[in-house]
Amino acid sequence: MDIRALAAEYGFAECYVFPTESFKHYERRLKSGALHSAGKSLISDPAETQPWANAIVVLIYPYRPYSDEIPVSGNYPSSNAAYHASGKMMRKLAEIGIHAERAEVPMRELLIRNGVGVMLKNGLTALPKFGTRYSARALFVDLPEIKYTQPEIQEAARCEHCQACERICPSNAISKDGYDFQRCARSYMGGDPMENWVMDAMTCILGCELCQKVCPYNIGIEPLLEMPEAFRLESLLSGKVKPALEIVGKNLNKQGRLMQHACVIAAKQGRADLIPLIEPLCEDSREGVRVAAEYALKKLYADRD
Repeated sequence: MDIRALAAEYGFAECYVFPTESFKHYERRLKSGALHSAGKSLISDPAETQPWANAIVVLIYPYRPYSDEIPVSGNYPSSNAAYHASGKMMRKLAEIGIHAERAEVPMRELLIRNGVGVMLKNGLTALPKFGTRYSARALFVDLPEIKYTQPEIQEAARCEHCQACERICPSNAISKDGYDFQRCARSYMGGDPMENWVMDAMTCILGCELCQKVCPYNIGIEPLLEMPEAFRLESLLSGKVKPALEIVGKNLNKQGRLMQHACVIAAKQGRADLIPLIEPLCEDSREGVRVAAEYALKKLYADRD
């Protein structure tokens, strides 16, 4: 059975097969307090928790970003599609007698230590053929035959003489010393009420794409030019979020997250025509929605005056 050919059948552009070594760098960072809370539940020692697995398979699902005029992150639709595709692949593996489980592991360390990823100072990991525009899913597997991915010869990261992401980051989260998640606005866009500086930094629904937009590793990736109907601001502000959640994942609407982001983007775009849809949200039962609506109205009223 060719695991790489099987991955291609499910839409993955690349498939790596790595050993199940422990993640020492992750353990050190965890102890130092350098990790975002979202990364603290990862598996650091597969040999202890998944002793049956003889490999970690990493599945790469590349995506194209949306053009500057379309305020939607391309990351989450890709991540959701990769999640479901990897689930289908797991079920196929089970049918042919191969045990597989999702592997929640430190992806960056996994890619870099196996010689296929390039560590960038914006906290992301570039892959030679895809830049940073990809979603990665990992599986613990028990393969009957293993052929581990051989490291590629990597050039030195271009970050040393490039300050593009430093200059464009709206919250100064990137410096010559690297990435500080505590200063990254995207770290605070998960659904809890957002502070003004976070909303000021937002560039699109579900995040900020600026450091990826200017990264030399992403040059040549053609953007998508058509706005997905599910992400029309009118729809999101009216509470019609189910079509969008089908695209990005049903778990991404904590505390009305999509409506919060729609309020902010409406303000950024000067959409005074949406004020009648935003005003009722100031009475919403969810604090995050109320905060975002008030932020938007303040900016839209000021622009109108």
